[in-house]
Amino acid sequence: MMAALFDQFALLTRLLGEPLSAKALASQTLHNAQGRIDMNSLGEVLRNQGYDNQISDRALAEIPPEAAPLLVITRDGGALVVSAISVDPLGGRCYEILSVDGARADWSEAQLNARYVGFCWFLKLRPQQDVRSELPEHNMRKGWFWKVIWRFKGYYAQVAISSVLINVLALIGSLYVMNVYDRVIPNKSFETLWVLSIGVLLANLFEFAARTIRACMTDIAGKKADLIISSAIFRRVMAMDLAQKPASSGSYASNLREFESVRDFMTSASLLALVDLPFVLLFIAVMWMVAGPLALVPLLTIPLVVGMGLLAQLPLAKYTNESMREGSQRQGLAVESIELS
Repeated sequence: MMAALFDQFALLTRLLGEPLSAKALASQTLHNAQGRIDMNSLGEVLRNQGYDNQISDRALAEIPPEAAPLLVITRDGGALVVSAISVDPLGGRCYEILSVDGARADWSEAQLNARYVGFCWFLKLRPQQDVRSELPEHNMRKGWFWKVIWRFKGYYAQVAISSVLINVLALIGSLYVMNVYDRVIPNKSFETLWVLSIGVLLANLFEFAARTIRACMTDIAGKKADLIISSAIFRRVMAMDLAQKPASSGSYASNLREFESVRDFMTSASLLALVDLPFVLLFIAVMWMVAGPLALVPLLTIPLVVGMGLLAQLPLAKYTNESMREGSQRQGLAVESIELS
């Protein structure tokens, strides 16, 4: 009976589109002290093979027709594969029983109830996400790049903390000059000048240390992200089917090479400039406290500069795309010419 049960499961998985052999199921399933099949172990084996499954205690009439195909446990310890359930207009139910040899038979509810022990086993193939168009390790739709960056959020958190310290300390120089002109020179208080100078020197040392730490954290995070992205792209290229191979190998290689700019951006001054951008408001606030309406000049200039930059992005994006396409075609032509020579 145990071998027959595995045969029935093999038949059911064949109906569901991903067949499993009875021998493979039998070899992986544990048995209890009495030598009987451990149903929990069998369910775990099926889950490991990609099948969600559940044993349910219910009457035949409570089994929805949409649940077929399924397995019903019989009184003799075996099982039957119900491949389809049909309901006639009068409410009667007919169960199509599929045998291991491929024979099909229609059973009435009374016939099946005579052998049904009261337990059925639902089995469904776990849906798999189509990852053909994505990197192997990062299947977040349209977000694989940021998923990689998020893995190193600890480094970028330290970068953000360092940026706060750097931008606060950057105000020390201006405040130092203001105090020298307002308090030291009129009163000829050289002791105060020495104290302020030592304080500014310490602040500059702390700022230098913070900038060094921030640059190191950015460089480490960028290198680690580059290793993961490069590895994923290389695996994708190596696993590519010949049927999906691009028409131009040289152009494809040129496009892959453009991913090197990812690391350049993640370790460049552009990223640090983006991090420092919100602190512009801090400088304007300090300027308002010191000079009042004079802070309106940068406050009105900043939106104008940002707007001009955004408008310039429209033609620049077009020309950049054209330049990349021409570069890719030139690289493809060079590689193909070398291959043919």
